[in-house]
Amino acid sequence: MSENCANLSKTFYGRSLPQNLIDYRSAESKTRLCRALQTGYAVPYLSLSSCFNTQAEPAFCGVSTLAIILNALRVDPQRIWRTVWRWYSEELLECCRPLDDVKKSGITLEEFVCLAECNGASAFLVRPSDTKEQFEKFVQTLERVCTGGREEKGENFDEENPEEIMAIAYSRKTLGQSGDGHFSPIAAMDKETSSVLLLDTARFKYPPYWVPVELLFQSMLPLDSVTGESRGYVILKAIHEFQGRKVCCVLKENIDEENTPRKDLPDPKPVFESRQCSGCTASSPAPTPS
Repeated sequence: MSENCANLSKTFYGRSLPQNLIDYRSAESKTRLCRALQTGYAVPYLSLSSCFNTQAEPAFCGVSTLAIILNALRVDPQRIWRTVWRWYSEELLECCRPLDDVKKSGITLEEFVCLAECNGASAFLVRPSDTKEQFEKFVQTLERVCTGGREEKGENFDEENPEEIMAIAYSRKTLGQSGDGHFSPIAAMDKETSSVLLLDTARFKYPPYWVPVELLFQSMLPLDSVTGESRGYVILKAIHEFQGRKVCCVLKENIDEENTPRKDLPDPKPVFESRQCSGCTASSPAPTPS
């Protein structure tokens, strides 16, 4: 046996999901997803799946989740990703905390909210407590997000452009997985089995999977050893619009003295200085990475 093959025993290639989680690649998953699409409970799915990525670093679950969601919400970052292209990636989310630090220990929920608000999204954070009322509120929010608020919007409902997407911060241990704190987006809900499709950003470790709603709720309750608070969920929406599209920030240079929008955006450039944040203070390092 070669030295390289011998070293494989010290590395990992994926892990098996616990029995109570349904693998996205399974026949049962296909049934649930088709049902969710047919019943209108998978509005975020197409937008999220079109932008779904594997996190680039073991501790990047938070910034990866946010980049996926910002792209799914069609927010123009207004700064270059590569050459002439504008697109959110983890490396563009260096503001509330240096990415070199994030690589070591991830981010807290407060830093996730900070990064979202610095990049053109409103972020409504809920840290649920273990009560019936909080569970029912969580289920209602899941249903609203997964249906795109169809009942509330009526004729204004646009299935191709979901206005809000949910990110979950949860404890893997509660789900029977290895590791602890993790972030991922929710893509769909199957009412018949009371489960949701979680697009796990650590695809090198676990595939996307369906998780029972009650179990997911319980996974947010364990206290984060860094913040001393429970984990939770965040509802994200794009907040800026310019020239008919969602943008990270409406810069003053984009508008003339009469407040008339220009015909095109200026050359991409950062809307904030790297490693500086105008509205948030970085928290302590986050706990165990993905």
